[in-house]
Amino acid sequence: MRFASDVAGGSGGLRGGRKLHWLLGLAAMPFAMPAHAGTFAIGEEVNVDYIINVSYAAAYRLRDPSAALVDGPTDPASGLPTTVNSDDGDRNFKRGALINNRLSVLGDFDIKYRNYGAFLRASSFYDDVYRHYNDNDSPETVNKDGDHDQFTSRARRLEENRTRLLDAYLYTSQQTGDESMLNLRLGQQVVQWGESLFFPNIAGAQSPADATKANVPGTEVKDILLPVGQLSAQWQLNPVFGVAAYYQYQYKPTELDPVGTYFSYTDVVGPGAEFIRAAPGFNIPRGPDHHPRDSGQWGLSTHFAVTSETDLSLFYLRYHDKNPNVEVHYQDFVPVDYSVVYFDDISLYGASFSTRLGDVNLAGEVSYKEGVPVLVDSPLGSVATRADATQANLSAIYLLGPRWFSEQTTFLAEVSSLHVNSVDAFGFAGDRYDELTNDRNSWAYQLMVIPSWNNVIENWDMTLPVSFAQQVKGAAAVAGAFGGLVGQGDKRMSVGITGKYLNNLELDLTYNGFLGSADLEKRPLADRDYLAFAAKYSF
Repeated sequence: MRFASDVAGGSGGLRGGRKLHWLLGLAAMPFAMPAHAGTFAIGEEVNVDYIINVSYAAAYRLRDPSAALVDGPTDPASGLPTTVNSDDGDRNFKRGALINNRLSVLGDFDIKYRNYGAFLRASSFYDDVYRHYNDNDSPETVNKDGDHDQFTSRARRLEENRTRLLDAYLYTSQQTGDESMLNLRLGQQVVQWGESLFFPNIAGAQSPADATKANVPGTEVKDILLPVGQLSAQWQLNPVFGVAAYYQYQYKPTELDPVGTYFSYTDVVGPGAEFIRAAPGFNIPRGPDHHPRDSGQWGLSTHFAVTSETDLSLFYLRYHDKNPNVEVHYQDFVPVDYSVVYFDDISLYGASFSTRLGDVNLAGEVSYKEGVPVLVDSPLGSVATRADATQANLSAIYLLGPRWFSEQTTFLAEVSSLHVNSVDAFGFAGDRYDELTNDRNSWAYQLMVIPSWNNVIENWDMTLPVSFAQQVKGAAAVAGAFGGLVGQGDKRMSVGITGKYLNNLELDLTYNGFLGSADLEKRPLADRDYLAFAAKYSF
């Protein structure tokens, strides 16, 4: 059985060293952040800046569920279909079904007093899709108690309506010399280092992601990243050298898609998971999750401005993994329950650079992780153990000026490779097992082109984002290394059109395609193509 770390969702990363910051996912979303913000004063020295976004998003499934993902052959070992523990999300939505019908509000508030401040970000949404019955017509394979055509209570709680405070931190900037400045933040915040563009690498070790929103059209990028409680500091000692550090006093895992939601492709991990179907009439119940302690996560970095256009950074992180693994518990060689566990105390050594080659902004990063979880084959199936792994990213951004086909075109590209250096063998019944379930070497790339036109119609600007991603070789042994890509031959593409009126109103229509033949292990989302519409107003 394979139910471990390869089911984790992908996470994004903010660029650490470049002047141009990007975080773009495969799901199409409005690409421009709000340009207008309101301001009001409290007394003579306190100012409050705010931005409020109200958005509506609807998305529709375009393809029927693939038989390869919902009606797999019978496994001779279990007597059940091979797809029985991964089909609920696929069966719950037929072709043409609404997968989102969501109204959202996102608000930022920045309160400033001299060189001190407080920042708050909150979000709230209601999604009508999860209030109703779904399209599941297979009570024999559903991994939940109760009606087979209803979403789990956890899915409804997280996907039907939810209000939460995201960022909430205090900050200050202090002059420490003629050319030095110290910036401090304390509270719920996102700290992400490195030069990742599409594939997280270093950034993925620092912050969890909200995978439940990563594929929802109209969602702000900043609402996908999950802040955690921490103290962070940046100290620019002089124009060419700076240091940074953080200490997290709170642990949060990545929030996976709840079981039975559209992009969920495992029925045994994630909110709402109840049991594993192991044999006809025999289920393995889910036990309590095992999270790492809140303490023990911190990082140090140094930054060098080698030239006016070239930066170098070095990193050391101590962190707990944000992605889940499954641990099955046995009694007299009979499985009695399973738990979702997270590996702790992982070390990361990293380096990054950014520079310009002509008109191209070029950047890259490399990380070496000690103690990261991977899956190995054993008589118990695929089980998680520790390994050392190296990941390298190289990315480029190129801005093309006015041409006959657009007023400006942005080209983005990133390639990422992963290599497992060594594996700690898993011990069972006196034997040792270190054969990787996934591949020792793997790599992927993503491309994006965004042509734009100003004032196409009076006061309307337009962009036409097109993206393509492919996992070229292997299945990543480290979960989430290539974002949402799963296995060899997994391909994603999107084509959209976005219109923006007076920098306040945005309308977006996007086709998102999951390419390649459906495959339970390599391409579990290959039948999930969808069409999305989003409207957003900022004030």
